[in-house]
Parts: sequence; structure tokens; C-alpha cells
Amino acid sequence: MPPPEALPPELRDRHPAELAYADRIRGSSLYPAVQNILLACRALGLGCTLTTLYLNFEKEAEAAMGLPADVHSYAILPIGYPMGNFGPVRRAPLQSVVYQDRWGEAYQGE
Repeated sequence: MPPPEALPPELRDRHPAELAYADRIRGSSLYPAVQNILLACRALGLGCTLTTLYLNFEKEAEAAMGLPADVHSYAILPIGYPMGNFGPVRRAPLQSVVYQDRWGEAYQGE
């Protein structure tokens, strides 16, 4: 996004809101791809998880990965063969984790 002084005067007032919006949606286009990778790994019998904990050491991690200074990562997906039993996934009932229509309204599906 250009700096506010590079914008026409009628758009300068919107600059802070646009920056906040861009920051809020950062990464939204890549997380669906991450979900597909997670599902593919599971189907192939591989263990995989999404982690962002390394971002506490972002500069060091990106340097270790050899990323250019103007390129940033948003997540790491450790992938490997699990040790021991890699059985079916257990899931909580939807009613315990989903609301319907509005926050706090019980989910009516099955």
C-alpha cells in the first residue's frame, strides 16, 4: 500500500482503515491451501500440523529458511510419518463447538 502522502487528498483519510483491513485479512488466501495440504497429508498417512509459534523468532526462522528480506512466511507445516498408532480422528459434537445464525444460539443440525 502506498504511503498516505502518495494518495489523492480525497483518499488519505481512508488510509488507516485500509491498512487495518489489509492487516486483518493477511494470509486469508493461503489458509485454504494449507487446509488442503493438511487433508492430503492425512489421506497419505502423514502427520502434519499448522504452526505459527516460530513467528516469535520470525527474523531468525526466515533467515534459516533463506527467505529474501522482502518475503515473509505466515505458517510452517511440519510433515512426517507419525510414530505409533495413527488412528481415526476424534471430533467433538458439532453442538458443542458451533452456533446457528447468531452467537450463543444452539446449533439445530445433526
